[in-house]
Amino acid sequence: MIAITMLSDNVLPFQNLKMKTACSTPCPGLHKFVLFVSMSLMVGADPLLADDWNLDPSIKPDDNRFTPTVVLQGPLNEPMAFEVLEDGRIFLIERRGGIQMIDPVDGRLKPVGALEVNTEGNNEQGLVGMTLDPLFMENGWMYTYYFSPEEPKAIISRWTLKNNVLVANSEKVLLSFEAQRETCCHTGGGMAWDSEGNLFVTIGNNTGNNQASHTDERPGRSSWDDQRGTANTDSLEGKILRIHPEANGSYSIPPGNLFPLTTPNTRPEIYTMGHRNAWRVSVDSQTGWIYWGEVGPDAREDSVIGPKGYDEFNQARGPGFFGWPYFVGDHAYPIMDYETQVPGKRKDPKNPTNLSPNNT
Repeated sequence: MIAITMLSDNVLPFQNLKMKTACSTPCPGLHKFVLFVSMSLMVGADPLLADDWNLDPSIKPDDNRFTPTVVLQGPLNEPMAFEVLEDGRIFLIERRGGIQMIDPVDGRLKPVGALEVNTEGNNEQGLVGMTLDPLFMENGWMYTYYFSPEEPKAIISRWTLKNNVLVANSEKVLLSFEAQRETCCHTGGGMAWDSEGNLFVTIGNNTGNNQASHTDERPGRSSWDDQRGTANTDSLEGKILRIHPEANGSYSIPPGNLFPLTTPNTRPEIYTMGHRNAWRVSVDSQTGWIYWGEVGPDAREDSVIGPKGYDEFNQARGPGFFGWPYFVGDHAYPIMDYETQVPGKRKDPKNPTNLSPNNT
């Protein structure tokens, strides 16, 4: 089943998501932030039909709407993303570090380069994201999102390609951040551009996950606490970033992100937060709205802890907080006692306060 989540026009004060003590009124400096309220439409065996929608999954689209063309049939090693140029070249990446090109002249797969990446200790890390610069035909720049083989961190870099080959010493590291390897899972990896040259990057929660939300605050369990990253305004994990890459290999912060540049205990790169695993992202070139798929919880059935797991198709018309790990769709998760495994009071959607000791 799939949960389609769309932003409503209603907003609530965004209070104290980062602060370690609760505020009975909007906290100083945070009163201008907004929490976007989402509405979920669950689409399953019995679709919920609106008057002007046709969601009957039994209706097959007319064959003339699609013209399939087989471009390549293997061999690929865990392909993760690809981009097609106007001249027909197709660049693609593989999780274990390979970068390949499908040549439109002969249809053959040709090596472009290979990155050294981490694939040990966390079975989803590696080379997980790639996009070509909007001016790639002029500058040959490729951007990648990968995990370092040497230390536990994720890296977003720019590379130069010449004659369809990656220039080995051309790497410009835009940003990097710590990424634990104690447990699996979720990396994100979506990369997309808007019409103003801003780059969106989806970052997964990189947290040990169970059948529902995971907020384990016990000592030694920080890798199983989504409040460490996803609900932490000073962490890039569990976020969608929005940055403006510069020609010198650095980046600037475009106006309109979730937190102004001077806000303490926040990262200005954050556009949206509260994500479990935002996977692939796209930008509407007309409106600037972003759309992405989100990998939902693993729960196979409803329980006292939370609902059956649903994946999501999401839309954001602006910056906001999308709920995880406190909420999914219109459901609030309970505060768990992880020693007894007894669920307690449910989280308050009007005051999503992060009081975890891992909220550094």
